Amino acid sequence: MSSAMTGALFGAGIGFFSFALLRFVAGRIEQGKTSSPDPKRAADLIRIVGFADLLLFPVLGYVFGPVVLDA
Repeated sequence: MSSAMTGALFGAGIGFFSFALLRFVAGRIEQGKTSSPDPKRAADLIRIVGFADLLLFPVLGYVFGPVVLDA
């Protein structure tokens, strides 16, 4: 397996973990378990960041994997 694909898989793992964690946090905020002035909006923004992580981390891993692994 190439270093770019290894980086992409590693990035996908981190992105998925981050996505799941942010979804959990957004659910807690939406249930009112935290003190937020507008819980619905805060939860929606955190979910958007979770989707961005899910897309961005594999791409970053693909780009930076060869830099780190081939050094």
